[in-house]
Amino acid sequence: MAQKWIWITGFVLAAVAGCASLGDYASDDPGFEERPGRFEGRFVAVSDADMAGTAYGDGKIEPFEGALDEITLFAEGAPIAEAPAPNSVVSWPQIVDVSPDGRHAFVIETFGSLPPGTEQVESAYSAFPKASTLRVYAIDGTSLTEVAMVENVGSVPQSVEVSSDGRFLVIGSESDGAELTIIPLDADGLPGEPRFIDLAPPYEVDDSEPRIRTLHLAPDGRTLAANVGNVRVQFYNLTPDEEGIPVDVVAINEPIEFGVRLAVGRWTPDNRFFLITDVNAYDSTLAMLTQRGGQVHVISPPSNTEPARLIDSSRVGRFAEGLELSDDGTMVASIAMERTYLPELFFLETWPRRRTYMLALLSLNPETGELTEMDRIRAAGILPEDVIFDETGRNLAVAVFHRRKGPDRLRGFIDYFEIDDGGNLRAQNRTQAVMRGPHDLVRLPD
Repeated sequence: MAQKWIWITGFVLAAVAGCASLGDYASDDPGFEERPGRFEGRFVAVSDADMAGTAYGDGKIEPFEGALDEITLFAEGAPIAEAPAPNSVVSWPQIVDVSPDGRHAFVIETFGSLPPGTEQVESAYSAFPKASTLRVYAIDGTSLTEVAMVENVGSVPQSVEVSSDGRFLVIGSESDGAELTIIPLDADGLPGEPRFIDLAPPYEVDDSEPRIRTLHLAPDGRTLAANVGNVRVQFYNLTPDEEGIPVDVVAINEPIEFGVRLAVGRWTPDNRFFLITDVNAYDSTLAMLTQRGGQVHVISPPSNTEPARLIDSSRVGRFAEGLELSDDGTMVASIAMERTYLPELFFLETWPRRRTYMLALLSLNPETGELTEMDRIRAAGILPEDVIFDETGRNLAVAVFHRRKGPDRLRGFIDYFEIDDGGNLRAQNRTQAVMRGPHDLVRLPD
């Protein structure tokens, strides 16, 4: 979303947008009451306070006093603790995870901070310095405390996940020949020495993003799905040592290539299907102003003899990154930022889908992998990238980077929604403020 694309075609298309968006004058404020939403269970949210969400469009960072990247702990919809947690929104929403026992949270830092006082950059994608750290936070009742840090987990780490048995972490990075980092966890949940493994990713010579973007470990703890360059998925089997910690990987059959620009994935609880989002847009002028809706894809993973297969796809909102499955694997929530990243420029004032994001709810047939849309709903807010279900599967929390205008540009929000008995989405009309920049949410185990 570099600065140049706005100026190239903005004036040319402004008149068309004005005609196409006469019904798109939704309020910049959703009108939600600021109080805890209905949400059973605990979750963590990470905020990148280093930049405004619209910096993707105009390069204006909008620094402010007190801005500090944070991790926030929530219980029953209300924030109860926070701690400094360097992290970056210039990543897919896959940079935080929690241990199966709910005692620890793990946060990777993809990019670092700019020099103090920086107000303008040419591109939010390239301005921030590369990072390579993992921080571990102890969660104890109502406290959140950093207890460990690993300084090198690979260059520009893109995703982190904890194995289902809590014995190790898998981290994906851009390190050539060491794209997979395995970090053993001891009985107290603290990290050991990293192990770096060559994934031999199936890059192609014409790939625009030849790097590992996200890694997703199946519930079986041994099957790994890798988003390779945002254009294909490669599956691997992990080879464990005598203590059950992976020491090598073996590619399973050939990669599967589909879609436009893949993002975040999720496994079904029974390992049967792998779902991944497709934002359906690249960082070009035309694409970011006129792209169609994104998609959620369902894949049947490969065997040693059979290739992976695309089972079904469902159209959702524009630039849909975040994805979550209900605990029973029968519902899928997709959050789409639409065009809310567009900055405050006069010729974009009436551009369609710049004021409201979209939350979509799908049903997933656990036997066939078929997707069916249940409902969709809109609300005002900038750059929502993630969504989670609560323990009941009836309430959802959405991370909203900030609002568009006024003092609420300097605060982030968690918006709350619910699913009624008919399977329809309803806004709870409640929101909870946090540090500016929440972009990744993870619910703690029951």
